[in-house]
Amino acid sequence: MPFAFSFRAAVLAACLACSAAAGAAGVSGMVEAGGLQHTLTAGFPDWRHQFVRGNLRTDADNLWDADLVHATRFNDTGTMLVLGNTHQFSPLWYSNLSIAASNGGFFFPSLRLDAAANRKWGAERKLVTTVGLTAFNAKDGHRDRSLLLGLTYYLDIPLVLEGGVRINRSNPGSVVSRANYVAVTYGQEQKQIISLRHGFGKEAYQLIGANALLVDLNSNVSTLTWRQWLRPRQGVQLRAEKYSTPFYRRQGVELALFQEF
Repeated sequence: MPFAFSFRAAVLAACLACSAAAGAAGVSGMVEAGGLQHTLTAGFPDWRHQFVRGNLRTDADNLWDADLVHATRFNDTGTMLVLGNTHQFSPLWYSNLSIAASNGGFFFPSLRLDAAANRKWGAERKLVTTVGLTAFNAKDGHRDRSLLLGLTYYLDIPLVLEGGVRINRSNPGSVVSRANYVAVTYGQEQKQIISLRHGFGKEAYQLIGANALLVDLNSNVSTLTWRQWLRPRQGVQLRAEKYSTPFYRRQGVELALFQEF
């Protein structure tokens, strides 16, 4: 199973915490739309995505988010919908839940469920620990069950450090694999945010065709994200990514425009 961009949930939790701390009243949220273009080596065709993302804060304790992506990969096309919730239970505890399903696209899961519990530590609550579980059912019959362990630390300056490991068991075969990640994020909401993330480890299998698998492969992925506010509630996000395995390499960019309300 490919690496997941795991700190999306952490960003949503930060948005929820900021809104609650500010005592914001009423409903607020964000809508983002854009596209992705990646080139691949080894004769594989380009990847192309079009997507709409958004989140909605309905009260001080709940932030809802949704992703709708239409993707073309490995000569197949599909659409996936992801729905999620970040819930604040107390000043110390919050959770992340999400469910994903798709139509078409052998590379998308038939069903994916994610759940994570997060706890803040210390007098200033700058350290956050995360324990998460994922169930991923692939369309070829493979099943992944994984455990995520993560740490996030907020420095006094606008800098966030992250690290973690995902331990995955794939069936059939009961194959165990491990993927690690480190990330650093600098900047402030309403101004500019820059994030750099690197993931490395092993994937038990990867679908590259309806009946084609890569098995037991090492992979690395580096992602640079730049989010810039052009107006108080409008802006642009650019994301560059480079992914490599012994079998092929992939690289490209994603561009999106966002509107907050």
